Amino acid sequence: MKHEMIAKRYVQSLMDLLDTPSLDNVSELFNVISTAFDDTKFLQIMNSNDIAVDLKTSLILEMVKSVKSQEINNFIKLLGENGRLSLIPAVAKELKREIASIKRVYNGRIYAVSAMDQASIDTIATDLGKKMGATISLQYLTSDTDGVRVEVDGLNIEIDFSKSRLNAQIIEHILKAI
Repeated sequence: MKHEMIAKRYVQSLMDLLDTPSLDNVSELFNVISTAFDDTKFLQIMNSNDIAVDLKTSLILEMVKSVKSQEINNFIKLLGENGRLSLIPAVAKELKREIASIKRVYNGRIYAVSAMDQASIDTIATDLGKKMGATISLQYLTSDTDGVRVEVDGLNIEIDFSKSRLNAQIIEHILKAI
């Protein structure tokens, strides 16, 4: 949680500095860099106290060398100077979230026991997007729940249609009517 809050401040400075097309490119760049943090050897280097921060910064600068962007180089140097190179995955995630918020384009998941055809998934995404004033794309994932659950990242939406809950509500309604 602390990393996310700190990453937000760094992302805000990038957003103030760059236009939307540049932010898209920077987001892709940081997503690629953040995959390096999944490698255990790379992570050992970045977390090692025996390796100077300048060398760690140089390693990441070498990764972005082909972009030829002074802004990105300065940003990475700033992260290095402040001992925040480990924030790069959080910066990538937060930057992606902020761009989605600006563009109002969100990704989500739909969970169900039985398979759903793509047309149904697209219809749910379109209808939900209209209600939220956004463009939403959903990915189908199998689940062992007895209903359907939809989650949309960035909008903090979670919709759950459960057969057991629906049955309980019907029974409760019938009992109240009696």
